[in-house]
Amino acid sequence: MASTDFFASKKAAAVFKHGILSRYPVVFASKTGKSVDGNRVVFLDGYAGRGEYDDGQPGSPLLLSRCAEFVKGYRDVLGFFIEQNPDNFANLNRILDEKGGDADRVVRCGSVDEHLPEVLRRAQGASLFAFLDPFGPALDFDVLKAALLGRPSWPPTEVLLHFSVLTVARMGRAVHAARSKRGDLSLADRKTADRLDRFLGGDWWQEHFAAVRDEGDEQRATEIALEVCDTYEKLLTTGTRYRAVKMPVRPRPDLLPKYVLALFTASNEGAWHFADSLGKAGVEWSVAWQTDLLRKGERYGQGSLFGDDELPTIESHSSSHSSEWTRIIAGNLERLLEELGSFCPADHVPEVYGTTLGQASLGLSSGQSFIAVGR
Repeated sequence: MASTDFFASKKAAAVFKHGILSRYPVVFASKTGKSVDGNRVVFLDGYAGRGEYDDGQPGSPLLLSRCAEFVKGYRDVLGFFIEQNPDNFANLNRILDEKGGDADRVVRCGSVDEHLPEVLRRAQGASLFAFLDPFGPALDFDVLKAALLGRPSWPPTEVLLHFSVLTVARMGRAVHAARSKRGDLSLADRKTADRLDRFLGGDWWQEHFAAVRDEGDEQRATEIALEVCDTYEKLLTTGTRYRAVKMPVRPRPDLLPKYVLALFTASNEGAWHFADSLGKAGVEWSVAWQTDLLRKGERYGQGSLFGDDELPTIESHSSSHSSEWTRIIAGNLERLLEELGSFCPADHVPEVYGTTLGQASLGLSSGQSFIAVGR
């Protein structure tokens, strides 16, 4: 359950997530809704929260509502917002009434499991974009795989999932430490283990955390949680047409990831456009964490790229890194050409972007093939 402290202000890591939500749903609605009867699209926010932060910055419900407003001239978008906490739900309703625009919407109090049948019923014949941002491991693995990733291949369905690395690391480490000390789990530890089992699709994760030797080793526990995330993705996509484009998100580059954003898509075009959105959001994130440090009078690493009184901007950050990004991506493209010959970049998103994923953005059409020249 969300703490109201969470909504006090938007942190740098949230800037990354919200940068995606302000862009990619527009692309999804534009691309997938054009061939659907009535141009129908559904946006699902399964863990909607309060609607906005206490300082007035928009949360995911308002960002999705704005995306719906942006495309309403050519797409018929229904926003479906679910929030379980009654106080947050009341605030969400008020915020959407005041600031949510004129696009159609449904707001429900309860769990995703409880209201997903209605979502799927209303989404019949429509493309569906589901944003699932639970506070911790609150999502049922089987529901996600069967009900959402198991939808018919047309109209398209995509799921943007927030995987809390921090929570999985903390809970997995706690269960392992309790079992190591006592052998059997207490009732509280058993409940923790059961929550992870439900979220991750079984107890397979426990053998991963057996590698944590020191109960206080946060870095090793985080590394294992990232490994667990990779296995979780494979379990979700096995037997489906989906693949995931994943982005670990950190408060700043020298800190451990707090969560992973993963887009589950069956479309190479979707993967390509998502990577482009990641790059634009990543620049905003970089500016946000650097600005936070400078305003506190702190420096990153050995110093700052900026003067004492100069705050970074999107333009200055992009300008200072564009040459490096171009060099890395060009090298990746050359390597892929050597290995594959002619290829479509959208078929190889992680390989094309490499270490620039979540930093650079490419304006190529997703259907444009990269052809070897002079070979």
